[in-house]
Amino acid sequence: MSTLGLTLVIALISLLVIWRIYRDVKLERSKSIILLEVILLVCLITWGVVSRIKSGKESGPEEISGETAKVEKTTKTESTRVTNLLSGLQDYMGDMSQTDKPEIQLLFKQGLEYKMKGEHDQALLAFKQALDLDLSDGERLVIFLLMGNSEAFLKEYDSAVNHYYQAERLSKNVHNDTALAVSYSNLALVYQLADNLKGALENYFYLLTMDRKMGNKPGEKNTLANIGFIYQVMGNADSAEVYHKKSLEVTGAADDTLTQAAQLNNLALAYRSKGKPDSALVLYSQALSLFQRAGDFRDAASVLTNIGLIYQETGEMEQALDYHHQAFTVDSTLGDFAGQAGDLTNIGSVMEQKGEFTAALEFYRRAEALFEKANAKREAEFVGENIRRVEKKIKG
Repeated sequence: MSTLGLTLVIALISLLVIWRIYRDVKLERSKSIILLEVILLVCLITWGVVSRIKSGKESGPEEISGETAKVEKTTKTESTRVTNLLSGLQDYMGDMSQTDKPEIQLLFKQGLEYKMKGEHDQALLAFKQALDLDLSDGERLVIFLLMGNSEAFLKEYDSAVNHYYQAERLSKNVHNDTALAVSYSNLALVYQLADNLKGALENYFYLLTMDRKMGNKPGEKNTLANIGFIYQVMGNADSAEVYHKKSLEVTGAADDTLTQAAQLNNLALAYRSKGKPDSALVLYSQALSLFQRAGDFRDAASVLTNIGLIYQETGEMEQALDYHHQAFTVDSTLGDFAGQAGDLTNIGSVMEQKGEFTAALEFYRRAEALFEKANAKREAEFVGENIRRVEKKIKG
């Protein structure tokens, strides 16, 4: 019998014994009978505990997969992703900047001052107090948007979403397209923070409609790219490709180098997901050139890594090593320990695929030490699995 099955049987019998003891006590049965039942219960519990311990010892540690593990670097770490999403939240002043109500002006000013200092709990308190006053619909929607932003920073995502939707409703009531676009944009960002990709996608499509209605070409370009990115994360490579291409095709928007580089990089990821490595390599090369021209070497290192991984996946190991080493050089110059560790992990994975296990082990150990130095515990554990796997291969 499995450990889980044995545990359930013991639990069921124990419950029956407990019920029996309870009934016998209520019926004032012989104390010797009750004592025997108590002893039986203790034995059952002891048996269960011992069985679990024994089973754990006999099963041993979980076998590590033999797949060669690699580290695919993105242009954003998780902390950077959250920071960027929060920085994208838009405040909207609208009618509030022209209000002639002294008490509302005071609370509004206090809330903004707290917000600028990063004291979002105090900012939220001031905005809530303002909400209790006699506000027009235009003033109220401003407060709703500001409250939502403060709540997003406090990770109170459900409350933020609720206030953004109230701002959306009021924006429609007063026919304020600008505030409506801000509501949709903030909703999409908070849904991303909450890992609700469906909600994010829905609001990006609403925002796209507003961008086109308002003739906002830069906004349209950016929203199309965001839609493509969401589809990419959802694993829908075909739709991701479509919207990344649409973003690149938007005319009338001033293209900055970094935006174009990011869009090319995202389209390359979509092609790679669809099993089109050659097309991905062309776009990665273009993105790499633009990142380097803009002096964004951190993102350039990420692109070098992704090029290396494509060569690795297609079996061109020498080219893969070349790009992983280039990425390591850039990350070393930047002093990015986590980046260096990822590069060393990828170099180790190439050596492992080539059957050069001693060299692979050396690179994995260096990577583990750097991940630990960067306090990247999850990644260090990941590389630790690589180390144990290669050690087994060396021992035969």
